[in-house]
Amino acid sequence: MSSAYKLRTIPTTDDLQREGRYLEGQVIALQKNGKATFRDASGTCSDVRVPRSVDRRWLTAAVAVAPVPAIALCLESSGAEVLAYVFAAPEHEALDDHFSVDAKTIELAASESVHIRTGRSTVTVSADGEIRVRGKNITSRASNLNRVRGGAVKIN
Repeated sequence: MSSAYKLRTIPTTDDLQREGRYLEGQVIALQKNGKATFRDASGTCSDVRVPRSVDRRWLTAAVAVAPVPAIALCLESSGAEVLAYVFAAPEHEALDDHFSVDAKTIELAASESVHIRTGRSTVTVSADGEIRVRGKNITSRASNLNRVRGGAVKIN
């Protein structure tokens, strides 16, 4: 497979049509200025912008383990280069054991229910408004009815 795809028209978010090409390669480092060092298949290194859609924390951790396979988009009209896709290699599997989200608001939506399980503890939220919590020790608070069942119940 060639390291550079041919020039083609690329639709952008501002509805402009630009000529560009894709390059296959690897991300080999992340810089403090927010850009990544991209090495294409021919060995040429360049600085590429990292879009918001790429998780920088994961990419930083992955690059510390091994180079990350990626595809960069090079726009011919402006000469801008941006990281288009990143791919986890087999040596990055250990990074998938931990998932972290840091945001002001997190929304999970499901049509029937959401289950959170760790070990023998579970939290189930159903579409009909029922919430079930199971675990060894449970602390709960409610502004209305609070029904608690367990081998031993301690209130206050």
